[in-house]
Formats: sequence, C-alpha cells, structure tokens
Amino acid sequence: MAKINFKPAISANTLQKQFGVFSENAIRAVQRNQNIDAYKFSSTLQKMGDSFVAVGQQEVMNKGAKRLAETLASLKNDRLAGMVYSFLIKFNAGNEVAIEEFATNGLKIAKRLHDPIHIMARANDLKILYGRKTSNQEKLLKVLFEEKRALNDIVNDYEGVQKRFCSLTRQMRPRENYEEKLAAIKLDIAEILVAKNDNHQAIVELKEALAIYERIGKGKNSEKIEKMLSELTGVQ
Repeated sequence: MAKINFKPAISANTLQKQFGVFSENAIRAVQRNQNIDAYKFSSTLQKMGDSFVAVGQQEVMNKGAKRLAETLASLKNDRLAGMVYSFLIKFNAGNEVAIEEFATNGLKIAKRLHDPIHIMARANDLKILYGRKTSNQEKLLKVLFEEKRALNDIVNDYEGVQKRFCSLTRQMRPRENYEEKLAAIKLDIAEILVAKNDNHQAIVELKEALAIYERIGKGKNSEKIEKMLSELTGVQ
C-alpha cells in the first residue's frame, strides 16, 4: 500500500511542502502501479484543503490540486484524477469560473471511464452554473443532453451500472429516482427547445417525460407537461 499520509501544519510554507510530498507520493505510486487507498487519498485532500483555507492560501491549493489532477489524468489514472476534480468543485463553491473549469474536466474524465453516475453529477454541476444566466442557454442545453444520456444509461442498465458504481461516500439511489430525474431533465430540455422554436423535438421530449410520470406517478411536473403539450399540439 502506497504511503500518502498527511499531518496538518500551521504555516503556509510547510503546507505547500507537505502537499508537494503528498502529490509526489501519489504520482510515484501510480507510476509503479501501486495500490492507493482511495478513501485515505480523498480524506487527505479534504484535510489539506481545510488547512490551506485556514491560512488564507486557497488559490495555492487550487493550483497544486489542479496540477495533480492533470498529471494523474496524463498517467491514465482517471479514477484518482476524477476524485481530485470532484474535491476541487466542492472546494471552490461560489467560484463560477473555477467550477466551470473543474466540472468540465471532470465530465471529460467521467466520459472516458464510461461512468454514467459521475457524468450525471458533473453535468449537473454545469447545469446549475449555466442555468443562472440566460446567455448560457446553448451551453445549458448541451449539458442537459449529456445528463439525459447518462440518466438513460442508468435507467436502462441499472443493475450493470450498480455493479460498476464506485463512490466513497454515496450509494446509488433506487431506479425510480433516476427515472424521475430523467423526466425532469426532459422537461428542462423541452422548455429551452420551445424558446428556440424547435417544437417538434420539444414535443418528443415532453411525451417521453409524461410517459415516465404516468409510470412512476404524476405530480406538478406532469401537469405542466400536459399543459405544454396541449398548447404545442392543439390537442386538449
């Protein structure tokens, strides 16, 4: 087992040195095909992040962790690289520029791993970000389609995805949760398509979303969908 231990320090200079050692040990272990305890790796990142914040050096942590993620990705260890990007997204809560960069990189890694759970998560990070500004509608639509594809994969191969699922802190939710989320995403897509006057595809998305709600249980969204379909098709 590779050693990547970390002891909290009080000075910024010492913290930087310790993060350098941590990164070097992780990189060396990957290069030697040694096993790295993923839980310890993740918890160490979090402890280091807290320590860097405590001494007002968050940007130093950002630069070091970003460099580590890029190196791990170049060494084909996408799992650890994805964990670093996941940490960086949470670490930079409220920093839209940083979140866009790290979530975009994390999404690329999740796609390389064919990991629909993390594709969904990273697309959702970007969806929240792009949904705050109307000028980002094209970017928003693109990540909504990414999330839709991931959710389709989860719903259609739930057992297979569950077997491959790997997370340190979360368990997969029941299939119905992902079906409900898929229906909601289809509604989000339809609303943007209507605004773009692409009513044909919007109707397709709405009908598919309504079929899901009819299967798992109707609610406010299904009422909204029925109203939109009525307005778009002229059918009462």
